[in-house]
Amino acid sequence: MARCNPPLLTCVVHSVQLAISMDRLTLRARLGESVVNVVPASPDQELTHALDAAMDRFARGDDAAFAELYRLGATQVHRFLMRMSGDAALADDLTQDTFLRAHAARGGYQVGASARPWLLAIARNTFLDSTRRAKVRRKSADATKAAQDADPPIAASETQGDEALAAREMLEIVDRALAKQSTLVREAFILVRFEGLSMSEAAEVLGTTEAAVKVRAFRANEAIREALGPAALEGRSRS
Repeated sequence: MARCNPPLLTCVVHSVQLAISMDRLTLRARLGESVVNVVPASPDQELTHALDAAMDRFARGDDAAFAELYRLGATQVHRFLMRMSGDAALADDLTQDTFLRAHAARGGYQVGASARPWLLAIARNTFLDSTRRAKVRRKSADATKAAQDADPPIAASETQGDEALAAREMLEIVDRALAKQSTLVREAFILVRFEGLSMSEAAEVLGTTEAAVKVRAFRANEAIREALGPAALEGRSRS
């Protein structure tokens, strides 16, 4: 495994970037779409402004703007739901439900507000409702993980090298560590670390305070740091 000096999460991001640049398609085949989006999101300001503008038009009664809202916002909503559920098919269904709810709830949107937290809050509630109704999230995630573990390993190409292997190993550790956390802890970490929301935006999505978001994200960070500890030590011993 490649050498990994603290902070460990920074090392994870660095390793993943290197691995993706070496062989993006092979990593995606082994670990799924989450690999592509491991680097903390840095929302494009142009996209954010376009999303806000489309939501403003839709909230004012321009029905044609809904198609633009979906085009601009569906990818992030789906990514968030995929990370929360661990099930691509379920994330597809919940994304559709999220936008159906957004269509029905446009009267409650405050024109001029940020559309992204508003949409992600609806996505979160859609996910929570789904888990309460069917209680399928954990079963789906476990089944998906079991299927991944049962797959034969993909042979690493010469261009991947040790750092691609290190990235795969670290991603698996991060996924397992997050799966063990409560929904409250996991969603705070995903929104801040993966989706790039500010603490205030994440607090808006979660309906809580910035302090609570910080505490939950910190707990997830510590769980991942603890899980990565042995891997990092092993990596240093191999170097």
